[in-house]
Amino acid sequence: MRKRKLLVVLLACLTLLVQPTSAQEIDVATAWLARINELRLKEGLPPYHRSNQLTSAAQRHANDMAQNELDSATGSDGSGTAARIAASGYSAWPRTTGGTVTRERFWIGGTSIDDALNFFLDTTDRRAVILGDEYREIGIGAATGADGRAYYVLTVAARPNVLPVFINDGAPTATDPQVAIRLTNETVRPEGQGTTAIGQVIEIRISNDPEFNGQDWRPWEELIPWSLPDTPGEHSVYVQLRDAAGRTVESTDSITLVDADSAETPIPATATPAAPTPVPLPTAISEPGEDEPSPTSEAATPAPTAQPQATATLAAGVESGGPTPFPTWTPLPTATVEIPQQESSPPFMTLIPLQGAALILGLYLILHRPRRSAG
Repeated sequence: MRKRKLLVVLLACLTLLVQPTSAQEIDVATAWLARINELRLKEGLPPYHRSNQLTSAAQRHANDMAQNELDSATGSDGSGTAARIAASGYSAWPRTTGGTVTRERFWIGGTSIDDALNFFLDTTDRRAVILGDEYREIGIGAATGADGRAYYVLTVAARPNVLPVFINDGAPTATDPQVAIRLTNETVRPEGQGTTAIGQVIEIRISNDPEFNGQDWRPWEELIPWSLPDTPGEHSVYVQLRDAAGRTVESTDSITLVDADSAETPIPATATPAAPTPVPLPTAISEPGEDEPSPTSEAATPAPTAQPQATATLAAGVESGGPTPFPTWTPLPTATVEIPQQESSPPFMTLIPLQGAALILGLYLILHRPRRSAG
């Protein structure tokens, strides 16, 4: 009986060893965000900020499409883009012509992010999802169907009083306390609304603490040099923004200051979802969401004009104990041409066979341990 129980334990342990873990899955949304923001910066546009609510709405539709083999903006439960975004808790700016300032597009095909991006950039209507100048936030959903096809959903939007700020354009780490703060502004409703919804920002102040002690108001600028505390660890930067009517909002971003030897490599735009061998479709599929004008009625707009990246000639306007030289840093890594189909296994995966062998050996010794005779 004892041997039988130990055998059951052994089989259970072996089953746990071969089960996949979520830690091994590739964060496809992070790869998408890095690639999209790289394109936006090249076009002189601010990065997108990832919204948890928009991500929830996008992932809900991606899962639904993959599980039910849908190729429509309408979900299997009859929900549209507006309903899914509202259910996530996101309150977008209303359009003066009706609807809300949201847009959703999807791709069905292979797992290559570059292929999907080329499709999105192919027309003015789809291009607005990637390079729209009225949107500030994004949600990215990714799922894989039983047949291996990838389903990507991009949802972008803008809402009142949410003006994201970015330290070093959203980099997770920095090796130099001299950083750059990129600001966004209210472009959807420059006049603002009511007594609380801020309009176009004209003044800002920045601080390393939420109290803004000793920090004066100064004119809004898109890119501002700033000094973090010269100590390793996570640091937050707080920005208060004010429009001509005196309405204010606050935004913040964080970055981890590390030694150069331990700097974290930025997330590459080369990750693909862990999935079976994909079965590419002849053509990708994309449909408009219900919260926006249809492609046939939407006036074509030219692509944003590329603007040069900020250089060291930018005035060191913000002071934090004295003039701060503008740092020399690369906002995002240069994208590689080819996206691999699999990501290499994490180093810890090599420990699993050793742990399994040790477990089996231990149970074997227990099973074959000699019994003592009664004295």
